Amino acid sequence: MGQTQDDQDTAIRQIAHTATRARRQTLLAALLRQHGSIVQAGPFADMIVPDRAARGDGDLLSKLLGFFEAELHPVIDDIVACAPDLIIDVGSAEGYYAVGMARLLPAAFVHAFDSDAQSQDICREAASLNDVSSRVSVTGQCSPDLLQAILPRGRTPVVICDCEGYERDLIDPRRVPALRAAMLLIECHDFIDPTITQTLADRLSATHTLEGVREGARDPNASPFLQGLDSLDRWLAVCEYRPTMMHWIVARPK
Repeated sequence: MGQTQDDQDTAIRQIAHTATRARRQTLLAALLRQHGSIVQAGPFADMIVPDRAARGDGDLLSKLLGFFEAELHPVIDDIVACAPDLIIDVGSAEGYYAVGMARLLPAAFVHAFDSDAQSQDICREAASLNDVSSRVSVTGQCSPDLLQAILPRGRTPVVICDCEGYERDLIDPRRVPALRAAMLLIECHDFIDPTITQTLADRLSATHTLEGVREGARDPNASPFLQGLDSLDRWLAVCEYRPTMMHWIVARPK
């Protein structure tokens, strides 16, 4: 029996995915030769990022260029303006946000949680490279009980959550009452569980003002490094390989 059209489409996508990932590694190597492992733009500009990536290629090229999750840059600016003294990063991966926030908020302590041991190791390396190790704690999975224990340590806590669907279990003010006083930035993985966004909105609407942020556009032409490349390479460099159109909830305590 021959291949169906769906089978052919899947095979073509797999080949394209493999080829584009390989090309991104070539572009990443060129960027590293020119600028080293230093973020070039965005709120985390000048941060040092370890060369090795925690998962896959870790979107390292996009992060070093300063384009990664660009739709959240205004939210990061807003968080910094509030001068929180405690950041909890759940799903911290290699520490892009955990270490980036520690650099931007020299009076804050950061708790970084990730269930992957390699990610934890890279996050610790990133903290060391950026001289914030004394203010960044890196450990494994965050439970509701653990979150409830840590949140009251801050006067103005912020939770950044990117945990592949686990946000439905974790972000629950009934189980974690201290969430009611925290600012939250939550990536919603509705492609894993389509009820997540509505469930979180229902839980938080009584105590927080909610804002939705959707995945937005990128302008690769704004990067000096990319300006001399052809169109395919420019757009490939800022691609984050999302499985669907992603979105976030920003929840500010009322």
